[in-house]
Amino acid sequence: MSKIRVLHVVQSMETGGLENGIVNLVNHNNNDDFIVDILCLRARGELADRITNPNSQVFFDGNQGHGKLLAIKKVYRQCKQQQYDIVHSHGYATMLASYIGATIAGCPYIINGEHGTLYHNSKKEILIQRFLFNRMKLNLSVSQVLTDSICQLFSVSQDKFQTIINGVDTEKFIPEPEPQLIKQKLQNEIGLTDSNIAIGSVGRLVAVKNYPSLIRAMALVKSEVPQAKLLLAGEGTERAKLESLISELELTQQVILLGRRDDVPDLMKLYDIFVLPSFSEGLSNTLLESMASGTPVVASKVGGNAEIVADGRSGYLYASDDAQGLARILIELAREKDNCKKLGQQARQHIEDNFSIATLSLIHI
Repeated sequence: MSKIRVLHVVQSMETGGLENGIVNLVNHNNNDDFIVDILCLRARGELADRITNPNSQVFFDGNQGHGKLLAIKKVYRQCKQQQYDIVHSHGYATMLASYIGATIAGCPYIINGEHGTLYHNSKKEILIQRFLFNRMKLNLSVSQVLTDSICQLFSVSQDKFQTIINGVDTEKFIPEPEPQLIKQKLQNEIGLTDSNIAIGSVGRLVAVKNYPSLIRAMALVKSEVPQAKLLLAGEGTERAKLESLISELELTQQVILLGRRDDVPDLMKLYDIFVLPSFSEGLSNTLLESMASGTPVVASKVGGNAEIVADGRSGYLYASDDAQGLARILIELAREKDNCKKLGQQARQHIEDNFSIATLSLIHI
């Protein structure tokens, strides 16, 4: 029996939760039954280098054009050359090109995955996506909250969607048996001491991640827990605004922008507390990774975060953009180290039981 050939279509494999999820899917693919490739439409991206599955390829023709017709041609050409059985688009940005290009090429199955970013600013956008959702063989969503939102916004039946949660590599993200070895190395690099409490986050510096709210919370934490430091790993268009806010609030000694990092598993071990302050989320990979690392988490109560975090047992949830509420939680955790450690242990167990790639009963391709 021949293997089933699958093509993921993305804008690029630049750093992001969607792209990180595809890396996990491809690298943990069942190579006995599937061949899974990736087509990048606008750029290759740094995460393409994290594909380690020898049976998979990342395709990009070097043309960074943004036109819809060009994207359709790229999908069509790739499908004609490789004869894929399934084309898997990821959201509105790739769904239209994948549907038209793969249909013309004769691909028998076209499916779409939604990861949390929704486009509904105009009636035209809503109508196009409603049409496409109804034409897909299957639509996947990373959380039930996201599925409900899509079906309500675009007037699509729940029968057209299936919710399949993300999984995390619990062998890569794991509590360190001897955390001090990694901590000392990173502490020396970043400029921390053992007395510091490292509050951290990982993500693109973009508006939806709502880092200004976390920085404002840090201004309140500073007076109560002066040894606390906020470490933000990632790059993005909001960096200059964040730097300005840090200066305005006189937090240059308390907040450190780490830039893009390739050592996220080690960072998760350095962090004493992980914070996800986003305005919206699908099902956050970084939240899963921090919990798998045994790091206590505090997350805004948006999107799929409440489907990951059992409030008070495997982490804490708070109202999005409530800097004062976030600060109260951080101060309490910083002062109660035993509770903080217990929360991290319970977070790890929660991930092992419910979100490990190795134990999830369903992993979408």
